[in-house]
Amino acid sequence: MVKALCHLNGRVEDLAAARIHPLDRGFLFGDALYEVMKVRSGRILELDAHLDRLSRTLDETGIGHPPAVADACAELVDAAGLDTGFLYLQISRGVAPRTHLPPAGMTPTLFILPAEYSYPPPAGRKIRVVTQPDRRWGRCDIKTTSLIATILGKISADDRGVDEVVFLGEGDELREGGQNNLFIRRGERLETHPADRRILPGVTRQLLLRFAEEEGLPLVERAPLLAEREEWSEAFLCGTLTGVQPVVEMDGRPIGDGEAGEWTRRLAAANERYELEWIAGGERAAPEIATPLEV
Repeated sequence: MVKALCHLNGRVEDLAAARIHPLDRGFLFGDALYEVMKVRSGRILELDAHLDRLSRTLDETGIGHPPAVADACAELVDAAGLDTGFLYLQISRGVAPRTHLPPAGMTPTLFILPAEYSYPPPAGRKIRVVTQPDRRWGRCDIKTTSLIATILGKISADDRGVDEVVFLGEGDELREGGQNNLFIRRGERLETHPADRRILPGVTRQLLLRFAEEEGLPLVERAPLLAEREEWSEAFLCGTLTGVQPVVEMDGRPIGDGEAGEWTRRLAAANERYELEWIAGGERAAPEIATPLEV
């Protein structure tokens, strides 16, 4: 069992003893960013890719960069004895009197939490989703802790007895899930929403772009449309905690034959091979996370 520890502002300590100031802007305003990183066999997968994305968004929001974040992650995995699970990492702007305009020169708050987690087998979990209009803020490429719109969407999905929400943009274009990116197979090509400011440029998503090319699966970054659903044969969600899992039902209607499709299984298998290579120490270069396009 993983030890109940955390990393807070430069040191590992007991979670129950950790204290964050009540005037921390992450607590008061959600003025904070976060990342979630997968751990398997005690190794943090794609750490550099996650921290590169975090660094970009720290720069965009003007939040300071805490030192030695990668070392802190590794130290916590070792201290907590985390074998299989994930790290939750959050950086807030820091502590200051409660006013909307933050003072200059703030010291950011760094908090990292380890958690055990049992990952489903690749393409082994059938996911049912419901669509909803996207009421999130306009910079979904910035992984902010201010997630109330996503939380409400997930509550609504749970109330309807399904697994996930998928957000709809203008013209009923499909954007992404509540915590994962979406791919649709339409005819003989995959479609996924372009990596602009309306979706998160997922680390797993970027890997799958590479795997699709290696597998010879045609792919285009184009938003799937609900109006074209009769042409869909399969769909899947992907993410750090999700892996690659089939979407078998949307808004109460099956997608394809209601099972994991061939391309979903192939990409799930490619992703699993990649992770096993990483664990064994033979990892390939991390995916380069594209700078989101202007919209």
